[in-house]
Amino acid sequence: MQLVENYTNCVYKTMHTINPTISKRQNRIIIGTILGGSSIVKPPKGRNCYLTMRSNNIKWIEHKASELNVLSSDNPFTSSKNTNRWHSLCYPIFDEYRKMFYKDGVRHIKSTILDTMYDLSMAIWYMDSGRYHNKEIILNTHVWGEKGTNTIEKFFRIGLNFSTRITTDRGRFRIMINPDSSQVFFKIISPYTHVKYE
Repeated sequence: MQLVENYTNCVYKTMHTINPTISKRQNRIIIGTILGGSSIVKPPKGRNCYLTMRSNNIKWIEHKASELNVLSSDNPFTSSKNTNRWHSLCYPIFDEYRKMFYKDGVRHIKSTILDTMYDLSMAIWYMDSGRYHNKEIILNTHVWGEKGTNTIEKFFRIGLNFSTRITTDRGRFRIMINPDSSQVFFKIISPYTHVKYE
């Protein structure tokens, strides 16, 4: 995710050495948000990392921001054209998330993280980077690259016994989940979403 300049100016002034207390629910939302494409950023001159997320759906990003308000400043939003952006303050806890989801500065997904993922994280992931088309769920996984997409597809196929396939759209990786497995997916996430499907 491209970082706009005024984010960094704000974040450098708001570094913290003591983490706020976050709940299990907030932890699961953060994990789902990262899986869905949000970034953990290490400022070039900063001590700690921070979370940044964006969406063209202002209500959705405001909802997630309200869930994570303990981690943000008083004015965490910026907008550019049709994109709404939110960022947290810098906290040591985000250094730990970066260790979980990055390797040598590049996004890296581990099967162990997927194996221990909670339903809420999956719901956030879908709402961030999934869609429903022709009775199939399409999950955008391009941010994780080809290797990461293979790891994710294996998790769904073997870990959850879903029928899946990997496709590309203009060179961008997607995971397709067949109609029957998509119905199971929706049942898993239904307590946390208001997704309507037929």
